[in-house]
Amino acid sequence: MAKSMHLLTRHRLKTVHAVRMTAASLAALVLAHPLGLSGGLWAVITAIIVTQSNVGSSLKVAFDQFVGSLISAVYATAIVLAIAPDDLLSSTVALVLALAPMTILAAFSAGFRIAPITGAIILLGGAGSPAGPLGFAAGRMMEVGLGCGVGILVSVLIVPAQASRLVLEAATEIANLMARELEALASGSKASQAEVSPLAVRIRESLHRLETLVDEATRERRSLLTNAPDEEPLLRTLGRLRHDLGMLRRAVRDLGRDPLPGRATEAWRSAAEAGAASLRQVGQTLTGPQLPEDTGSLATAVRAYRATLDDMRRIGLTRSLSTAALGRLFGIGFALEQFRRDLDDLIERSREISGSHNEPVRDR
Repeated sequence: MAKSMHLLTRHRLKTVHAVRMTAASLAALVLAHPLGLSGGLWAVITAIIVTQSNVGSSLKVAFDQFVGSLISAVYATAIVLAIAPDDLLSSTVALVLALAPMTILAAFSAGFRIAPITGAIILLGGAGSPAGPLGFAAGRMMEVGLGCGVGILVSVLIVPAQASRLVLEAATEIANLMARELEALASGSKASQAEVSPLAVRIRESLHRLETLVDEATRERRSLLTNAPDEEPLLRTLGRLRHDLGMLRRAVRDLGRDPLPGRATEAWRSAAEAGAASLRQVGQTLTGPQLPEDTGSLATAVRAYRATLDDMRRIGLTRSLSTAALGRLFGIGFALEQFRRDLDDLIERSREISGSHNEPVRDR
């Protein structure tokens, strides 16, 4: 028993999602009978599909399911009424005419994958239905509409998980991954350098997930389900920081084989450590009320790096460096300056967002 409770606690989000889907299927089944929807098969299936891990995603899936089903039901019903298939040949022709446009729609928009399915159901089931093609299509759309409504309500009412909150968690994860990559870039050990590429891949994948969550959070905001601020600037800023890290990664790529002078290396590592610390503070700001404590350490470290370059150039240390080493030296300086500017922007975005998410809509 204790082990089972531990597993449920460990996988709380998945457990809650499973409870939502079960509740949605039961609610759709119970409501289908008073409405005269025999069986309620498609209401139950649609409710399960629409009940997603967060409210914004449920709204998107519900829209895609309903609109895709409606377009396909209208078109397939028109084909059935025009051709009235009653044998294999006419049914084959009608099926091709009904499904070809719907499959093209599904190919261009993954959200409308329901369209070919609905078309096939209307075509193959509507012709022989006692209610006729129109009655069969109307019943199908009533079930889909019921399933969509139930799925959305369950997502909103039963332990709702808002995409706007998940945006903060994803952004915090990205900030911490960037901090780790920055520290790995500055480290001279081979073990740390080996982590750079995997971290860059994880950051890219996490940004793709964040982009999806931002879209879902925008849908929640438009539906007045949250008064959280627009998270799009946060996504853009993190994307720019990823680009800055890419420039730094290219600039320091060959430092193991062709190291920079000790003074420059020390200054670069100090700047990287300051940047990593600031990124972690940003993550704390996004998921809590606290603000970054020391937002000027990176700027100070970048100025120190530039001052080191000026000193090296003044006393002639740069004359003995290879062209590639000089390129890395000044490339790191340029990338650090860009990184500092974008990190300052991220800090501002995190301050704007901190404490604003998930406030009751009535307090607006």
